[in-house]
Amino acid sequence: MKPFNSEMISSEEMAILDNNSEWLGIPKSHLMECAGYAFATKIMNRGYLGIENKAVIFCGTGNNGGDGFVVARHLSSYGVKVLVILVGNSDKIRTKEAQLNWNIIFNNLNYSIEVEIVKDSTDLINIGNSIKEDKSYHVIVDGLLGTGIEGKIREPIASAIDLINDIKKLENERITVVSIDVPSGVDPNTGAVSDKAVKADLVITFHRRKKGLSCSSEHIKEIVEKSIGIPPEASIFVGRGNLLPTLKKRRKDVHKGEFGKILIIGGSKDYSGAPTYASLTGINFGIDLVITYVPEVIVNALRNYSPNMIVRSSKGNWLNTESLDDLTELIKWADSILIGPGLGIEKETENLLVKLLKILKQFKKPFILDADALKLIKNHLDLIKGLPVILTPHEGELKIMTGMELPPYNNMVDRSKIIFDLAKKLDVTLLVKGPYDYISNRKQIKINKTGCPEMSIGGTGDVLAGLCACFIAIKNDSFQSACSAAFLNGIMGEYCKTNIGDRFTALDLVKNINNVIRSVLNF
Repeated sequence: MKPFNSEMISSEEMAILDNNSEWLGIPKSHLMECAGYAFATKIMNRGYLGIENKAVIFCGTGNNGGDGFVVARHLSSYGVKVLVILVGNSDKIRTKEAQLNWNIIFNNLNYSIEVEIVKDSTDLINIGNSIKEDKSYHVIVDGLLGTGIEGKIREPIASAIDLINDIKKLENERITVVSIDVPSGVDPNTGAVSDKAVKADLVITFHRRKKGLSCSSEHIKEIVEKSIGIPPEASIFVGRGNLLPTLKKRRKDVHKGEFGKILIIGGSKDYSGAPTYASLTGINFGIDLVITYVPEVIVNALRNYSPNMIVRSSKGNWLNTESLDDLTELIKWADSILIGPGLGIEKETENLLVKLLKILKQFKKPFILDADALKLIKNHLDLIKGLPVILTPHEGELKIMTGMELPPYNNMVDRSKIIFDLAKKLDVTLLVKGPYDYISNRKQIKINKTGCPEMSIGGTGDVLAGLCACFIAIKNDSFQSACSAAFLNGIMGEYCKTNIGDRFTALDLVKNINNVIRSVLNF
């Protein structure tokens, strides 16, 4: 799996790994503990501090500051006297992990750790003078700001950054400045400094180097990477961390239609349920508008499922090129398009699909091919190459589409390699369904393990395809959408098994979308 993963990482990717680790059973407090320990140990091993020396740790109210509280605790265990400067109000500490470690040092470690709370920039004047005069201070640790910095830095953080840089300039031989994960004020993704930033002698960054960090920067002399116990599974498997950033929220001034418009093309005289499951998924997910386009023969059946259904139709038992003009206008309207549920495999429908693919390419619309559309596309794979499309085959559909057979689902290395190479060859996003779902966009691959055997019933694949359309419609890319859809669909199955029992339906999945999302958010 390693060859498919980037060696450098963005702050967004790091947040995903933190949340995925928690989903795997590793509390964020454990990761914070490992980060603080690794940081303190590195400082001591470098010989920056001895028991006759002191360290001052500037901490903000976020997780970067929380790491600083842990660093203080571990440095004190080495016999180092530590001054912790909290820049901000203690009641503004933002996470329970940071609050836990603040409470430990503030309430209990009053002998080895001195604490100062800075609520105003003027409070820093005396602190700065004390550090300059006391020649036993040898290290300044910067734990003010983490990865979420943008724009002008507010007080008193701005003055704290100035103070660190001023002390370093005056006491260059005596003081070593070490930043936690990223120098405060530096954008970890780009390396840009929008206002001001700490000039660090050393940056000890966690897990992997952040994309914007470089020793060529005037703010960084040296970078060291340290592991904090994030397992490979946090990167390999889709988790809660992948889902959270894709669950977009409506703006206060949003209007109808701005939170997603989905077009679902499918159905035939034999299948009315498949497009209905996909449509109801979009409706229950909260997409603003979902239009379902089906042949006239089943239009009344769909309308009778729910008053929320918006159904358009064309004459006949199957969709054909006579509906091309209507569908062209709807494709222009939609944010995402799902083609395939219950579509049938008639030749006239295949002709329509070929024309639709050309229109989708013309208007650069993201879309999903599912179910029967995957069977129809087997002779036209060249038409989808490089397009923003998700293909959602199970093993049987993949074999029909490509003639390819896969190793067992739990042979993760070999199966991943084959699917990765196929996604690269087709230049698409693949979501290969099974006991484990494999998702690849030719650049990376993820495995989803959520779900249960009880989901091997009709309709669950239509729900999954509908979820893909939902995540795309609210402005996620194809790979993110496929990962989140697979994860959420599996969790919905697990939820139904726990709360309904072993015998549930695809409609039960749809009805519980919001219950499941709420449970994941509150995890």
